[in-house]
Amino acid sequence: MEKVTIQEASHRLNLSQADIRECIRNGELKSSREPGPRGQRWMVELPEEGWVDGFRASLHELAQQMTPWWWPTERMAGFVHYVQDLGIEEIEPLYLCGLKGNNVWDAKGHSEEDRCPECVEVAKEQGLPLW
Repeated sequence: MEKVTIQEASHRLNLSQADIRECIRNGELKSSREPGPRGQRWMVELPEEGWVDGFRASLHELAQQMTPWWWPTERMAGFVHYVQDLGIEEIEPLYLCGLKGNNVWDAKGHSEEDRCPECVEVAKEQGLPLW
């Protein structure tokens, strides 16, 4: 099992450092104090691939009940995009087509013609639900 610093675990697991510490406290992640360049430091055992923290697991469960299509701008104009992932500190969506946003706006009631063609293509390639 690979051991890394809390900061590295944060980057590798796409969680904030505070969330990494919380996962350590509640037993979701294993850690130990080990000698470092400036004394003792906490090292985190990276879990197996596919591991998801409890909070994110509940978000994934909730997300399965919601549409993945969102407007990338407050104007709600242009194409709706398929959200691939959201940032860990703030709502910063990454869409399947590669577009990055700074927020999301609900696209309930959009038509298939409103959908970003690149997002549709990637979703089909990955076998994702189109709703």
